[in-house]
Amino acid sequence: MGTIRNRLLMAFMLLVLVPATLIGASSVYLGLRSGQQQVINQLHSVATLKEEQIDDWLVSLRIHLAAVIYPYQVATLVEPLVNEERTSLAYERAETALRLQFNQLIETTGLFEEIWLLDTRGRTLLSTNSEREGQVHMTQAYFLHGLKEVYTQSMASTTAQGLSSPVVVAHPVWNAEAQVVAVVVGRASADRLHTIMLQRAGLGETGETYLVGPNTLLLTPSRFADENTPILRLQTPILEDVIRKHTNQEGLYDNYHGKPVIGVYRWIPALQLVLVAEQAQAEAFQATYEVLWFNTVIASITIFVALVLALFMARSIGKPLANLADTATQIAAGNLQLHARIERDDEIGALAKAFNRMTARLHKLIVYLERHVSELEHAETEVRRVNDQLARDVAEQHALSHLSNCLQRCHSLDEAYQSSVALLQELFPTCSGGFYRQVPGTNQLHLVGYWGDVQLMQLQTAHSECLSNIHNGTFRLDQDLPEIKVCAFSIDGVRHEALCVQLLVSGERLGLLQIQKNPEDPQDLTPLVERVADLLALALSNLQLRENLREQAIRDPLTGIFNRRYANEVFGPKLAHAQRHGETLALVLFDIDHFKRINDTFGHDAGDATLRAVGAMLNAYVRAEDVACRFGGEEVLLIMNNLNSTQALQRANELRIRLSELIIEYNGSQLPPITASLGVALYPEHGQTQDDLLNIADQALYRAKAGGRNQVLLAQLNSVSS
Repeated sequence: MGTIRNRLLMAFMLLVLVPATLIGASSVYLGLRSGQQQVINQLHSVATLKEEQIDDWLVSLRIHLAAVIYPYQVATLVEPLVNEERTSLAYERAETALRLQFNQLIETTGLFEEIWLLDTRGRTLLSTNSEREGQVHMTQAYFLHGLKEVYTQSMASTTAQGLSSPVVVAHPVWNAEAQVVAVVVGRASADRLHTIMLQRAGLGETGETYLVGPNTLLLTPSRFADENTPILRLQTPILEDVIRKHTNQEGLYDNYHGKPVIGVYRWIPALQLVLVAEQAQAEAFQATYEVLWFNTVIASITIFVALVLALFMARSIGKPLANLADTATQIAAGNLQLHARIERDDEIGALAKAFNRMTARLHKLIVYLERHVSELEHAETEVRRVNDQLARDVAEQHALSHLSNCLQRCHSLDEAYQSSVALLQELFPTCSGGFYRQVPGTNQLHLVGYWGDVQLMQLQTAHSECLSNIHNGTFRLDQDLPEIKVCAFSIDGVRHEALCVQLLVSGERLGLLQIQKNPEDPQDLTPLVERVADLLALALSNLQLRENLREQAIRDPLTGIFNRRYANEVFGPKLAHAQRHGETLALVLFDIDHFKRINDTFGHDAGDATLRAVGAMLNAYVRAEDVACRFGGEEVLLIMNNLNSTQALQRANELRIRLSELIIEYNGSQLPPITASLGVALYPEHGQTQDDLLNIADQALYRAKAGGRNQVLLAQLNSVSS
């Protein structure tokens, strides 16, 4: 690729082929774009036709539903159902006649699956489905709008629950005084809608149209869907964007059965549905692909012919240059006795003469340069030694500073242990080493981490002068272990010098740092290891002190669970997390029933024993993500993530049962069983703020106490406003 011959070949090909390639690519691109636009226009036409047919179907639904009860029949058929008793003769006659009219409309038109009549309070007076009679629909949108006007509501979002049609039509019923006395509601039959969607409308063998609900469920039959799958969920980026933005879109994508298609999406506001018209890309672009294949064949032939011509021309020019380049390469390799042959009287010949003159001058310079090579090598060796030492000093100082900064940023001992091994390896890159932590309350060491040769870290008992009782990675220190001890470990007959340094702060052992030197490294590591050990010991001591103070600040000393300060500290972040992620947050506030009676009867020490038993049970009962806090004297608050009301009540009732089964020992005897009253409140169902939720849970707790104690009550919705 770098020779003149190849460059000449490439230049010729670029000169001829680039314009041809650009023209061909432009033609293909424009052809594909034009073909795609034609297919999209056809799909838009089909979608428009289907949308008009759906509009006609909706108009037909409204007309027939309006005609099911004639104005003159309101007084005789509707008002008796609204005003008369069910046992009256007028009620029975009206019910029979109106039921007959509803059934006749369903049978003769085939437009509806079910028709029912609602009074002005939303109660079902009459329905072709007897199971619906008596049900109240006052919160349904079709009822609220049907009191005022003819209203069409899409039920597509609930289709997955078993509805056979996604459309409900509501029509007000007026009496002679133009007052609304009832609302007649009809659930449309999906047969006509399915027929409209299954008509192919000139989309070829692979085209189809179908409706999709806002929950991405397929609402009408598909020509290619599996009949054994009654509910099909469609999830494509274009569909999700159309549902989210309520807009029309078009494009190329993979459909619900993984086939590449071109399609258009129409948002139908009246039904809150998406109308999809699509066709397989292979069929839609067949003619365009044939043109593209023909152009590709022509372009390939053109490239082949151009390559043959370019190769011939490049060979005639490049061969003399290649000979000259070969001569120059041998001269550069040290063959100064070689001279370039001058075969041509042109630029190439001039270049050969210049090479011959350069060779003569180069021979004179080599003798001079060789005299200074040894001097330069010696100077370079000394400079390298000084630079290496300086680099080690700078690297050690930087690593120490980095270690100090990282340890200062750690918030816990575990975080410090996890980050320290990599930092120690940075400080001792040519050594093997291990970092051990002291197990609190014992004389044992546990390995935090190691680096370097794994085999060297397997300490041998017989040759260790500072560690003993080695078993499965657990190390026990001798009582007379000196602060710094240089040991020798013999592994496979080879002795390895190691430096073991304890991490001591005010006489307290925090761990052990072990460094095993590289025998080829003459550097004394003892000062650096001591500095690192002091730095680690001080940082670990500070972190341990911080954790102890933190634990004392947030734990209730009597029960062992968190205190009210910690509850106020974590409540806000947990509530913010639930708001940000759309999750629920459950609060359980409970109080031990008749706790004062325990103190008065058995003494305050018995009350403390009761609280300690409750705290121990809670520590074993609550989940890792939940928080249990002592909120008052005998009042406890539980904060539980992501539970609905049913789950929260179940958890609270389990807690109530565990409390009642709790066995409390005091002074060698067993205290009487305890019971508790519990109040449950949930975000966002019962409140939006911390104070609201606590107050509502407290109200539920006091209702549980007032209702007889030893029970769980869920907060009331009207407690929010109060």
